[in-house]
Amino acid sequence: MPAIASLEDLRAAQKDLLEAKDLEELKGAFKKWRRVGSKNICKLWLQERTPEQLKGARD
Repeated sequence: MPAIASLEDLRAAQKDLLEAKDLEELKGAFKKWRRVGSKNICKLWLQERTPEQLKGARD
């Protein structure tokens, strides 16, 4: 099932998560992008999925 969040939001969330320098910044990113969904946030942060994969975009 594709993510409800927009592709732009997913890309921005991934950028914020990967750029976090410490736990406080990471917590802030999780709170800021809560609407993306906790599972999606984790997949982006762990680099298990790209924003495009979460959105269900076809190559």
